[in-house]
Amino acid sequence: MSITARRTRGGALAFAALAVASTAAACTTGGGDGASGNSKTLTVNTSFVLKTLDPGRVYEATGLTAVHALYDTLVTFKGSDVSRPVPALAESYTASPDAKTFTFTLRKGVTFADGTPLTADDVVFSLNRLRNVKGSPAVMVNGLTAARTDERTVVVTSATADPNVPTVLAMPATGILNSKVAKEHGASAGDDAAKADTAQQYLDGASAGSGPYVLKSYEPNSQVVLEANPRYWGTKPAFGRVVLRNMDVQTQKLTMSRAEGTEVSLDISGKLLDGLPATLRTSGVQDTVYFLYLNADPAVSPVSSNPKFNQALRSAIDYAGIAALYGKGAGNPAGLVAPGFPGALPESEASRRDVPKAKSLLTEAGLTSPALKFSYPAITYRGVDLGTVATKIQSDASEAGIKLELNPQPLTTFLDDMRSGKSAMGFTPQSLNYPVADSLINNMAPGQATALRAGWTVDRADPGVVAAGAKVTGTLDLAARAAAMQDWQRQMNAHSPYIVVANNSGMVVATPSLTGADYTPAGWQVDVAAIGRK
Repeated sequence: MSITARRTRGGALAFAALAVASTAAACTTGGGDGASGNSKTLTVNTSFVLKTLDPGRVYEATGLTAVHALYDTLVTFKGSDVSRPVPALAESYTASPDAKTFTFTLRKGVTFADGTPLTADDVVFSLNRLRNVKGSPAVMVNGLTAARTDERTVVVTSATADPNVPTVLAMPATGILNSKVAKEHGASAGDDAAKADTAQQYLDGASAGSGPYVLKSYEPNSQVVLEANPRYWGTKPAFGRVVLRNMDVQTQKLTMSRAEGTEVSLDISGKLLDGLPATLRTSGVQDTVYFLYLNADPAVSPVSSNPKFNQALRSAIDYAGIAALYGKGAGNPAGLVAPGFPGALPESEASRRDVPKAKSLLTEAGLTSPALKFSYPAITYRGVDLGTVATKIQSDASEAGIKLELNPQPLTTFLDDMRSGKSAMGFTPQSLNYPVADSLINNMAPGQATALRAGWTVDRADPGVVAAGAKVTGTLDLAARAAAMQDWQRQMNAHSPYIVVANNSGMVVATPSLTGADYTPAGWQVDVAAIGRK
């Protein structure tokens, strides 16, 4: 999910939902068993972002929700907690001290939906296929190789030290395929899989996993139907049938305001939550930050590249007022890592407004009524019109003597402008494709892809920022790495061209009779197999 960058090794920025926000439209609103109160069916309403249900190629939000239910992974996350992976197909795992070798011991007695026993060969085939098919999610496993030592032991080796490998292996794209069935339908894990593998068509019509559900039907423009796997090895899901229904967000809100059955919606957030019945259950996690970028290249703008101007604008912003625009689930930001992920700064370090300080900094910089063109995509994202937020920032800045010229743009124009590296100032959301906060360094540190679009080269960066980033990537203990990420963000707040203006939450809205409908920032939004009925 990226509007500014493809995912890099170890994780990355996820802005693609922004692109989706501009194109999602009303689709089917037809009823389902869930809407009519049949407790055997769970209905999930969401505006489809869906291209495939092939684990080796799945990348979009709706596909991730479905694939997570169809295919088990070696490890997983429970509920909203993404701080550490927990056992799934692997009953345990160990990591070498150099964070390059990870040994997984598989559970006994696991079978695929057709009754075939799951073995280490299936795991090796699936992970190597993911890498070699070279679809969008393959970047997660670049540099990883999988091999078996016996039927129940798989060793995953990383070419570089990476303590986040277990987190990567919890992602739906690493779901384990029945290799025999997959091969019979064109799947390949060889080095030539990018050309040789022809299994997507089959996997879009029939699942080949060991998950709690199997695929009943796949209609990418209207609905996806899952049915409970009668041979599932784990806890049986409460619902025998799950229907994922393509529905625009306004219709979702109307539907949920009247729903009496077993139904959830995945796209109602922020101000859109206003007016819903208080009896509905909501679950959210702050997993998205919204930030400004100021071009650090003096040739683009001597104003935006001035460090004191950067800090002046940072001091001028009314963060609490901006959070109020986002509605329920929003909050004051402290750094580039959203609160839902390990490594986030504590709330006590959240940004605060100080207009006198802003004015003083402008005086120190010798800037009188500095002006900038302020570009942003003219869309609504997660229930909030970005233009409304931009107007608020413009107003806040004016109180400190800063003039911002609003420049709303169609999404494609905004993206092209930003990628050119010539935009003086812009505004965009940012989230993680998977819950590895230090992956931000791969994109936002000086000299990286996103940084270069803001003209932020290594030679223009403060040495403290560079050193803090190097400390993160050189730290192998995850707790110590999270602490290093906090130090990196403090350096970024002081010296980077980014100003984080708000945190916001993804949300799951559920009817009152449901339990376990917890939003997760892991990527699959909600674990449908964990949803029960009171």
